[in-house]
Amino acid sequence: MRHTTDVVNAAQATQTPSAADRRHRLAQAALEVLEEEGGRGLTHRAVDRQAGLPEGSTSNYFPTRVALLEAALHRLVELEGPAVRAMEDLLPGPYSPREAAELTAELVERMLTPGGAELATARYELYMEARRRPEFQSAFNEVRREFLLLTERLLPAVGCRSPADHAPELLAAFDGLMVNQLFQPATALSRAEIIDYLERFLTSC
Repeated sequence: MRHTTDVVNAAQATQTPSAADRRHRLAQAALEVLEEEGGRGLTHRAVDRQAGLPEGSTSNYFPTRVALLEAALHRLVELEGPAVRAMEDLLPGPYSPREAAELTAELVERMLTPGGAELATARYELYMEARRRPEFQSAFNEVRREFLLLTERLLPAVGCRSPADHAPELLAAFDGLMVNQLFQPATALSRAEIIDYLERFLTSC
């Protein structure tokens, strides 16, 4: 009888999502809710529904809104990992400003494809949440700091003599470019215009 019970318990264990699986599923759902409904739509119940889990699941794992936002942020970082690694692969260089601009334009295009655009939209929703919630701002700032340091490491490959000074400027320019391409179709730039814009910046670096 005990052997039968052990077999049943083992079968149930394989069918029941682990705590880590549920946390991952809920973080992904939170990111999807942010993209589809914005910050105002991000509630624990909305995430429960998006994840297809019983009501109360999200609040059990992420009891506060800040905890839920941090979960969405960390999931975003995971999903953007391939793009970050692709940038890190460029570190040896050297590249001319034109070559670097073309490579960066490819990254922009990749981030604006289906899937990438949704992630970018969710990212800007998180920007707004960080602005409104100082308790979330510190976690958001840490992620931004990692991107800033990566940008600073990349710039010497294009001959930049003051990467610490120009990295914040390039990151700001990239953010502005992404916002324009995502949310301002009337002023969206062509690939050639994006390359020219980035080349001018990198040449002046």
